[in-house]
Amino acid sequence: MYRAVLVDDENYDLEGLRCLIPWNDLGIEVVCSENKALAALQFIENHDIDLLITDIKMPVISGIELSRKALEKNPGIKTVFISGYQDFHYAKQALDLKAHGYILKPVDDEEIVAVLKTATAELDSERVKRSEDTSAMTSFEFIKNDVLRHLLEGTIDQETLGAFLARYPMDLVFTSAYAVLIEADDVLSRIGDNPESGNAALDDLYGYIATRLEAAGTGKICRLNRSQIGLIYTTESDLLELQLQKLVQEVREQTSFTITVSYGSQATSLEELPVSFSQAKTFMNGKMFIGKNRVIHPVMNKAGMTKDIKDLSVVLEAMFGAMAGYRLIDICDCIDELFDVAADFEHPVKVYHFSIHIATRLEAYLGTLNETYESLLGWGIQQMDVIHNLETVEDIKRWLRNTLFQISEILFMKKQHKNRRLMEHIEQYIKEKLSDNLTLREVANHFAYSPNHLGVMFKEHMGESFNEYLVRTRMEKAITLLDQHQYKIYEVAEMVGYKNIAYFSRQFREFFNITAADYRKQS
Repeated sequence: MYRAVLVDDENYDLEGLRCLIPWNDLGIEVVCSENKALAALQFIENHDIDLLITDIKMPVISGIELSRKALEKNPGIKTVFISGYQDFHYAKQALDLKAHGYILKPVDDEEIVAVLKTATAELDSERVKRSEDTSAMTSFEFIKNDVLRHLLEGTIDQETLGAFLARYPMDLVFTSAYAVLIEADDVLSRIGDNPESGNAALDDLYGYIATRLEAAGTGKICRLNRSQIGLIYTTESDLLELQLQKLVQEVREQTSFTITVSYGSQATSLEELPVSFSQAKTFMNGKMFIGKNRVIHPVMNKAGMTKDIKDLSVVLEAMFGAMAGYRLIDICDCIDELFDVAADFEHPVKVYHFSIHIATRLEAYLGTLNETYESLLGWGIQQMDVIHNLETVEDIKRWLRNTLFQISEILFMKKQHKNRRLMEHIEQYIKEKLSDNLTLREVANHFAYSPNHLGVMFKEHMGESFNEYLVRTRMEKAITLLDQHQYKIYEVAEMVGYKNIAYFSRQFREFFNITAADYRKQS
């Protein structure tokens, strides 16, 4: 059993971590659970532990400082940070400490279980290999992969990139580059009834491709999702086609997979890479027309076909966005538009190929959300066989609508589950602090959120603004206290957070259309 320490100055969150996570099933023993960072530090200094799960923002000693001191005693400790701030400042400090995980509040049980599983897996690996460097290398590879992915997508700012390069120097200077997209073929059928085995096979494929590309010195590689790999190709332009064709051939001959590869136009700077990558993704959609197990280069996409592919890509992107945002009407509209586009294809597409193409693109999109068909719907080969049996356009539309609705609802419920737990804690906190001069900023700071973000979430979940909820809660509590005649009116006002009796009286009258004194007389 690995030994873990839990630290969070918020008792509700701490108790939730301690009680709701299946620690024994994960092979972890919680040896210390503290709401005071100093007490946790004293325990860590006198005991050997393997895991530290800590809030970042705490009084006296922050989670960052606690982790730093814990690592001084034992560099092999795995640290998982919990934070309400999606802030680069905190993320950078966590990165500097080689944190194993960085989870945003409200904490999702499944998310932290997944992080802990990977942490214990790494601890297992380190015990077998007896290597002190395994953790650092794994953290670096994970962060490097993420940075390269964001470079291709165009979603990283210069400050974040500069901080990464300062910590982990990497040559990203080039005068010519191409964004390349590598996709494993027939992934849905290859996963089959055994996702664990199928995913392991895809991991092996990635390892093989990464080894071949690194040996050839073709550029920087990153894994986009379980079936797609991104490459920033920076060697000689004249060799691009030849090297990609060679990779396709080697994968076909040396592994049980085949791959399809596409690439975009030449980029002369980092800023131009996202354009090249966007083109590579668009050209990959041409696999439905051109075929798999090959290199799809721009000239293969003829004028009419290229327009079909671009139109299809735009609609698919909008449809998946509607799914992620739980916009069911928009999903229906996008499906109709999708098949309007398909009806105008210059190259007729068989129903089966179109079905597989949509299912594959959806699977790739789910990968960007760290989800799969298996994780959301529990799908195995039997469910994938349904796609093979779709015979008409109406069959595809019905299957697609039902599938997108299911996924959209599950994603929405996951999000709601996070927010519901947070709101329950906020309501309890307000009740406990009702006599204080509560403000949205104070509550937001306590739960490690920005006031604007928390204010929006609060209104979406509660149906009223924070101030409206606070006034209503205070007035309802005031009524209860006024019914108890042992309290004077000014005492009631203070007990519900009003230091000014005149202000309390005015708000009471506005809320109940009666003065507090008259209400007391009636009661």
